[in-house]
Amino acid sequence: MVGNGGLPQEPRQFKVAYDKLFIAAGAEPLTFCIKGVKEHAYFPREVNHAQEIRKKFLSNLMLSENPGISEEERKRLLHCVVIGGGPTGVEFSSELSDFIMKDVHEGFPHVKDYIQVTLIEANEILLSFDFGLWQYATNHPTIPGVCLKRGMVKEVHAKKIVLNDGTDVLYGLQVQSTGVGPSEFVKSLDLPKFPGVRIGVDEWLRVLSVENVFALGYCAGFLEQTGRPFAEREWKFLVELFRRIGKQNGGKVFCSKDVPLGGLVDLRQSKDGMTRWICELAGLVFGLSHRVVSWLVWCLAYLTG
Repeated sequence: MVGNGGLPQEPRQFKVAYDKLFIAAGAEPLTFCIKGVKEHAYFPREVNHAQEIRKKFLSNLMLSENPGISEEERKRLLHCVVIGGGPTGVEFSSELSDFIMKDVHEGFPHVKDYIQVTLIEANEILLSFDFGLWQYATNHPTIPGVCLKRGMVKEVHAKKIVLNDGTDVLYGLQVQSTGVGPSEFVKSLDLPKFPGVRIGVDEWLRVLSVENVFALGYCAGFLEQTGRPFAEREWKFLVELFRRIGKQNGGKVFCSKDVPLGGLVDLRQSKDGMTRWICELAGLVFGLSHRVVSWLVWCLAYLTG
């Protein structure tokens, strides 16, 4: 049966033969089983999520212009709350605040004294970053236009968030950025699981119990737990590779076809942090200091993201 969108309304099951199967099903936002999160929060994960957030934000702006609306209701509608002080939560709240100050104030001048962005975090912000960057963020906790609030969410209602200390936070838009976990699809697979219910793989990303099946990305994890994600180990290998290339010809640009790259890389090798290796890689190429490169990498990531 086909609906207006041209796709079957009921899912169909069928078999597809394969020579090699790669599972890269990604992950889903974590809610920590907090009551009301799924029903009332927005998650900055996919393109459609960004569209929903934009639609809700613009809707609240227009509703705040309605005649006869109370001051309290206008403040609630224009209060944007971001839950989670990780990289995504900090970036989103900062970009939202920047958008409000540069664009919204011009198009909706009446909101200047009412609109507010609040970032709620239970611990310290940016704990997943390299120690140096985390320490800098801790020593400079102010984000322009963003109110930082320490607290743990207990439950979420249609118009308010209840914290563990009993505080009520009224909001018009709530964005949840508290990490990701395995999808229902990954949970349903009868495959060995890495702690955290990810698909268990070896150093070559092979699912050990099934021949010719591989898993990668957020849905996979090494059976031998090292505590480091894939990307960090990949950066370590690239840094060491570029160092070797640089030493052979003084860091000049040349063809690397004659440089031995070795075999496949064991991605389980531990390392000191992705940020550090990104900075070392850029420092090797451009000859800049670690601190300058850290700042440049941060700007590049968010300007191009």
